[in-house]
Amino acid sequence: MLDVTTPDTSRAAGEALRSISNHVPAGLVLKVRDGEEESEVQIPAEVLPFLVDILGQLANGNGVRVVPVHAELTTQQAADLLNTSRPYLIKVLEAGGIPFSLVGTHRRIKLGDLLAYKRARDADRRAILDELSVEGQEQDLG
Repeated sequence: MLDVTTPDTSRAAGEALRSISNHVPAGLVLKVRDGEEESEVQIPAEVLPFLVDILGQLANGNGVRVVPVHAELTTQQAADLLNTSRPYLIKVLEAGGIPFSLVGTHRRIKLGDLLAYKRARDADRRAILDELSVEGQEQDLG
């Protein structure tokens, strides 16, 4: 985890985020200074959404962790990412909700598979909340 959540870093990340958000860049050119030496680095447009997300999190004072999608997580790491208990996650794994592999007796979950499950779960929750909201309005509950 990148833990640079000082007020100065959050402020600088917020300023950078506003600067990027005020434009629709086709890419970025970063000026990198190393002492007296300066060079330019091209940042492709495809990377900008990730950079914006990172800056947004830092601007809000949150730490950031970049993990390759093919990385394998322990059950505890996966449970933490889903904000659920490890025993609940293991029930989901055993029921076939998320693919996993065994390394000896330890379960490992690919981050990509976990994120796909999380997206589907979140979409289901949103649909249920939308349905409840419509029902509440139909019954004039506020």
